[in-house]
Amino acid sequence: MGRRSDVEKGSGRRGGAVALRRKHKRADQPLTVLVVEPRAGDLERTRVVLGEAGFRVVPVTRFDAAGPLFEAIRPDAVVLAAQAPDFAAVSVARRLRQMGRGAIPLLYLVDPGDTEAHRHCLEKGLCVDMVPRTGSGEELVLRLRAQLRLKKAVRRAMLPDDAGSAALHDPLTGLYTRTFLLELMTLEMRRTERFGGSFSVVAGSLEDFRTLRKESGRGVAERLLVYSAVVFGQTVREADVVARVGEDEFAVLLPGTPAEGVPDVMARVSERFSLARLQVEGKVLRPSLTLGAVSYPDMVGAPAQLLTHALQALRRAREERRGAGVGLTV
Repeated sequence: MGRRSDVEKGSGRRGGAVALRRKHKRADQPLTVLVVEPRAGDLERTRVVLGEAGFRVVPVTRFDAAGPLFEAIRPDAVVLAAQAPDFAAVSVARRLRQMGRGAIPLLYLVDPGDTEAHRHCLEKGLCVDMVPRTGSGEELVLRLRAQLRLKKAVRRAMLPDDAGSAALHDPLTGLYTRTFLLELMTLEMRRTERFGGSFSVVAGSLEDFRTLRKESGRGVAERLLVYSAVVFGQTVREADVVARVGEDEFAVLLPGTPAEGVPDVMARVSERFSLARLQVEGKVLRPSLTLGAVSYPDMVGAPAQLLTHALQALRRAREERRGAGVGLTV
């Protein structure tokens, strides 16, 4: 265990967080980065690199101190060292994401040759970006600045002219809107083009939705849409983004997910919907879902084109399902 930092020592004493009390940040104040690194030598090197890049650094050697400090200072970003054997950074990232409601950028710092850590973060790391630890720290600084620009751009998209809620959320289901999803896809595309990697979009639609609406009424149909939105939210990962993109059509943005990872996601969603039941007005509805997907950069184009291709894929699959006689069961 490395030497405890002054900030870390202060977090354990009554009143120790007074100096870290939340303040409104002025435009000329440096952005604050919470760095959690058990190895004292590596922590100091990271602190120096970020400090020279103009960031205010709060260094911590204990993962259990990350939560209290995060709540006290509300940093602009967090860097977590991910390493064996316990990979505590992943569980801490989950907690910090919940505390910050997904609004604070997180990064894993991984040793370049540590294939075990790289694989663990890729599979279990909640789609948090990884940065290889290098002597110069240049990539960490570049990636951190890119994440902060992304955060700023998303906030602008969420709050255009103080009408953010209407622009951001579908009023019926509470999911994100098509417009906002396309904005996020644009930002994800820029990140991928700069740093490599990929992302995917899975589109889904309810079978026989219009028939149900015609036979049972608009109220029943809308309840099914709301229920389906809940099922989607319970099925995807925390890092994924679910949006309503049509009357009975949904889309899920999967950051960091290549084409080979899409079948597992689609199987998980399909399985969850196959178990779903909604009881309404004495009827039990068993929604049936059709899915289609597209991955970037396997397919290139503007975000709207990618979404269109995903919707076209699901419509082709829907025709195949209808030919097989599969649909919504009441």
